[in-house]
Amino acid sequence: MKAKIYRIGEAATLLNLKPYVLRFWETEFKQLIPIRTQKGQRMYSEQNVLLLRAVRHLLYERGLTIEGARKVLGQYEEMYGSITGPEQPGPEIEAFCTGSGTETLLLGQEATGAVDVEEIITELTSLRDMLLTGRR
Repeated sequence: MKAKIYRIGEAATLLNLKPYVLRFWETEFKQLIPIRTQKGQRMYSEQNVLLLRAVRHLLYERGLTIEGARKVLGQYEEMYGSITGPEQPGPEIEAFCTGSGTETLLLGQEATGAVDVEEIITELTSLRDMLLTGRR
C-alpha cells in the first residue's frame, strides 16, 4: 500500500492550520523535513502530518511554548529514536491527533502553566506503544 503524500495546502487543511504555520514550524522543529519537488514545492508524508499533529497538540491544547514543545519532542526522540513511529499511524494515534477518541484523555488535561516533561514523555510513550501494538 502506497503512503499518502500531501501538498502543503492539503496538510494545512487536514490540521486546520494555515500553510504559513507549517512553513514556520519547519524552522522551529528540526524533525519536520518535508519532501521537496524539483520545483521546490513542499510535500508532507503521513509521518510529517503525524508530527505536525503532535506539535499542534502540544502548542494549542497543552499550552506549551515552542521551546517547551521542542524540548518534549527532543527528549522523546532521545529516548526512542523516533517521534512518529512506524510508517503508517494506527487508529489510536489518529483518534488522539484528531481529538475524537478516548486517547485524547492522555494529553487532554488543562495546561497549568507548569510543564511536567516526564509526564508528557510518559504519555507520548503510551501513545507510541499503542501505535506499535496496533501494527502487529
